[in-house]
Amino acid sequence: MRPIRILCVCGSGTATSAMLSAKLRDVLDELGYAAETDETNPPGVAIASTIHPWDLIAYTSPVEDTCGIPAFNATGFLVGIGEEEFLGQLKRLIKGLDLTD
Repeated sequence: MRPIRILCVCGSGTATSAMLSAKLRDVLDELGYAAETDETNPPGVAIASTIHPWDLIAYTSPVEDTCGIPAFNATGFLVGIGEEEFLGQLKRLIKGLDLTD
């Protein structure tokens, strides 16, 4: 099974998205999945989507064009509000992915 590839997006593409990346990797590890993550800002999504095939986008700042990549708001997850709802959404999205090598 290949890792789940998640692009994490925040306003500057640095601090908040790095914290989100780390938290997502930890949660996915607990669920039995490996994860590859990277960070960017909203305008960087278009460039990042041409460089690497992302499965999902997790964002804390609005993303106008997700380039066809399923995206979900992760702000509550990052700050600890609505984590169960977020995890349910994440699990549903993962079930729709083809994770074969």
